Amino acid sequence: MITRAMVDNVAVVTLDDGGQNRVSGPSCAAIRRELAALAEDPSVRSVVLTGGAKFFSNGLDLDWMKTQGKRELFGFLLDVSALLKDTARFPKPLIGAISGHAFGLGAIWASGFDFRIVRKDRGWICFPEMDIDIPFSPGMIAICEHGLGSRVFREMALSANRYSGEDAVAVGWAREAADDAEGLRGAALELAGFMAKKGVNAFRITKQTWARRVVDVIDGQDAEAYSTLPLKL
Repeated sequence: MITRAMVDNVAVVTLDDGGQNRVSGPSCAAIRRELAALAEDPSVRSVVLTGGAKFFSNGLDLDWMKTQGKRELFGFLLDVSALLKDTARFPKPLIGAISGHAFGLGAIWASGFDFRIVRKDRGWICFPEMDIDIPFSPGMIAICEHGLGSRVFREMALSANRYSGEDAVAVGWAREAADDAEGLRGAALELAGFMAKKGVNAFRITKQTWARRVVDVIDGQDAEAYSTLPLKL
């Protein structure tokens, strides 16, 4: 379930399906529609994106994926790549208020936000791919390096370590760590309000120019990479 609330000219978008906010075909499509609507809405100058009380997102919905055929899985993975591309190119400030655990695709997607704020009291950040023997797609690598830098991504991705909120700040994944849920919301709104005052055109053009490498990698490499996977769970 996706809800939106406006605080002045900041849109606070909450993803909360009552569970782990895992990404399936329908939820990926819904997130992409919401991002497109936010991008086009002139009343929205900045966006805070947050999750449920326990999970920001626990990554791919493997149970849903097991119900899909090979063609459907291939299409879904391309939709995930398109979500990452939408995120990298999103024309307005995008602040992640990471409300709980962010694992796998949840952490990868959030790595493409402009800023990430976490909680000290709840939530692990983790790229578990090396431990579960699932490779990153070229687009996933590109957006993580784009948002984090190669050094931070290398440390987090190859180690597959779990990071607390304060550790996520120390390693460079997050900008700051708030004490609790109330502090997280306050810090995210303060930063989003500050960013909402930036020049609209300058921000959009700079961000989308900066994102060209991510777009080029996704458009040029992800489909081929996915075509070589067995796509059987």
